Amino acid sequence: MTTAVLRQPTTTAAGASLTLARADIQFSDAGPRRVAVSFRVRNDGDEPSAPTLAVLSAAPLGAFVPWRSLALVHAPALAPGESAVLRTEAIRPAVAPLGPPDRVPPRRLLTALGAADDRPQPTPVALPPDLMDLVGRPNPHWAGNLNVFVAGRAVERHLAQTLRVYPGRVNLALFVVGSRRDAYRFHVVGEGPDWKARLHDITEGKTLQVDVSSQPAVAEDEWIETPGQRMMMLALEPPADCGAGAVAVHVTQRSTGKEAVVEFSLDPTAAGPGCFVV
Repeated sequence: MTTAVLRQPTTTAAGASLTLARADIQFSDAGPRRVAVSFRVRNDGDEPSAPTLAVLSAAPLGAFVPWRSLALVHAPALAPGESAVLRTEAIRPAVAPLGPPDRVPPRRLLTALGAADDRPQPTPVALPPDLMDLVGRPNPHWAGNLNVFVAGRAVERHLAQTLRVYPGRVNLALFVVGSRRDAYRFHVVGEGPDWKARLHDITEGKTLQVDVSSQPAVAEDEWIETPGQRMMMLALEPPADCGAGAVAVHVTQRSTGKEAVVEFSLDPTAAGPGCFVV
């Protein structure tokens, strides 16, 4: 990893076409405070590509939140049809928990994320804090957003992976949306209706651990006006006999028309505290 000033990557040959899919971006903890990052770049064109640089950025788990420059990764020349897996490592920051979810107001958590972005970064640059680390529930894998910009294209992955869920209980997971006034549209895709997935905007709540049964859910596929950054809660109630599953929250930003997908992979046998429950 490097802290050099990030530059525009080199343009590839006219007939080359470097591609990267969201699922091609992988990351997992590789040791104490170390996260291994990899992504596969392919040349789908009919000409060789030139060596170039991929720019890697990171953000807290969510959609349309500000990015932090993380690393430059060298991509080799690729023949037509050839691919390469590029790798680097990043620091998972050590954070002081703000407190348990039932004592931390959502606004305080948003303020802590903003303060972390304003701090001078170490060498090499650290990832943004994991939301669950900040509420004293550290999980085996860092959860957050990664963006890979290569050959004029940006591909993002927003992922909380292998989170423990508690069957038959209401499980709660956090993510952040936006950074300024805008409107957003949400659509949840999951394993099936028996997981009872729903979204709540808890930004103005007294604590993060809310009674979602008494709170209205965010309407799906309708534009929701927001005055600034919001704290969102994904509430899940997996059946008592559930196995591993996945839920993806599709978020569309009205001002740009772009969509971001926040992914949650879930497993009742996973290590770590995982989701918190009510």
